[in-house]
Amino acid sequence: MFHFSQRRRATGFTVTELLVVIVMLAVVLAIQIPTDAASRRTARRMQNSTQLRGIHQALVIFGQSNKFFYAGVDSRGNILANADNTTGDSGDGDTVQARYWILLRGDFFTPEYAISPSETSNLTEYDPGFAVVPDEVFWDQDVKNYSYAMLGINGLPGQAPESAGRGGEWKETANTQATVLTDRNTGHNATNRVQSIHTSDEGDWKGSLVWNDNHSGFEQSHIHDTKYGNGALNVDDFGSPADNLFAQDTVGENQAGMDALMIISGDTTVQIGEW
Repeated sequence: MFHFSQRRRATGFTVTELLVVIVMLAVVLAIQIPTDAASRRTARRMQNSTQLRGIHQALVIFGQSNKFFYAGVDSRGNILANADNTTGDSGDGDTVQARYWILLRGDFFTPEYAISPSETSNLTEYDPGFAVVPDEVFWDQDVKNYSYAMLGINGLPGQAPESAGRGGEWKETANTQATVLTDRNTGHNATNRVQSIHTSDEGDWKGSLVWNDNHSGFEQSHIHDTKYGNGALNVDDFGSPADNLFAQDTVGENQAGMDALMIISGDTTVQIGEW
């Protein structure tokens, strides 16, 4: 009698097959990880622009009960003096921290809204002086800082902001060429060493901008064509954008302040690193 037997075939992976699978997974991950990172970066930038627009909308809403003037000036258009009941002792109304204090104290947005979603490290604590509500719900220990610069409106308390052009834009004007809010400059100066939280390259500024008609965008440069009040359009002799968002023109045709001066500190020197 003959007995026939069948050999059972092994069903596991061979070493070669396993290596093929590993290589394929590595290729997929190599493609997917940068794609996911780029998607997250794009999402953060979109949220960043959304928050900036939200802060501008808060300014507009504030202005509706302040003769259309934004936070930091009174209903006559004069800069508020530093006081507990006006700016929470955080500075005169032309300082950025005082303007944030006014908006946050009025619950126009939460403190977290003033922090960019791209702020992932090296957050510098922002201390608004004595502006702390007794129940400690106003300034949380982890969010005493802000990511966004505001238009410089320097001047004396009780008087209209200096430079009718730039200062006159700190109200609802629907000016499509007046930048009023931007991502801050984290570089060492306003010219060749600009930088932002969106890039690690010195001299390279990228960030969100909001104009006074509430349109916003994520821009690749800090040089733009702007126009404040009745000032001339900020372009060079060839018609190219010429306004440095973080510097004040003191020698050209816009030395009266028709250029942008986006500040994050309490004075108009463009101190852009830590504040």
